Amino acid sequence: MTRNEIFTPIEPEVISRELIIFKVQKIAIEREKVGTSEVIIPQIRNLRKIAINQQEHDITIQLFQEEFLSAQHMVMEERSKGVKDSNKARAIQGLFIMKKSASGMEKYQEEHQTDISPVMKARNFRFMGRFADYKNQPKKSEKFYHQGLEYFDSETEPENRYHRLELLGFISFSLLKQGKKDEGIKLMNQVLDDYDQSPEGQWLKEHDYYTWAVWKSGVEIRNSEYLINHSDSAMASTLMNDADSILKMPDGNTEIFNIRIGELDRLRTLIH
Repeated sequence: MTRNEIFTPIEPEVISRELIIFKVQKIAIEREKVGTSEVIIPQIRNLRKIAINQQEHDITIQLFQEEFLSAQHMVMEERSKGVKDSNKARAIQGLFIMKKSASGMEKYQEEHQTDISPVMKARNFRFMGRFADYKNQPKKSEKFYHQGLEYFDSETEPENRYHRLELLGFISFSLLKQGKKDEGIKLMNQVLDDYDQSPEGQWLKEHDYYTWAVWKSGVEIRNSEYLINHSDSAMASTLMNDADSILKMPDGNTEIFNIRIGELDRLRTLIH
């Protein structure tokens, strides 16, 4: 069994819910490592078949989301290599799988509306929004993000509310892509402050530093690229420097952030 293999060679048709959840957690760790997508995606699909057969509806949706993220990493990794060195076929394959995953989660949700939790439904809008971003449809992505935000804004406890930070960061990017620079920058600055100062931002940083750093740096990296392409390298450099400073675990580990660091390295080549 390789270090990336979640399944034993022969997987039983029925496994316990606890074991399914354990495997999902392992998948979430492995898909963050550079170059693992092609190994992880077939395993996600195998586990999803089991989850569907056992009527684990929320877990099934989560596995569609894991497949989407793994495919998105294929695109991100190739973009980080630059035009000359990137594997365009791999990036195109990643986009195709993202489309298939987004369609699959949407269809499955429609078929099992009453069996899927509100939080999973709200999270689905995040993935539909991201696919719209990749298709360069910022108005459509903004609409999806707002639909997901409605649920998380209605929550009061930080541990139930923190997903709003990720969605607001995506909305700021959608606004920039629509040419609404002032509105997008204002929202971006607010959400970056919220990552540091709001109860949900502080809760997330304390309980899951990795997710906090990936989400916050994602806002800075996506918006920096827009700013560089629109002659505002000074603001982009400030954002990128902050992103660079937080992409380190409390124990000093930076390898876990290699996908994000690769994005930053690519952006630095765009600043003249």
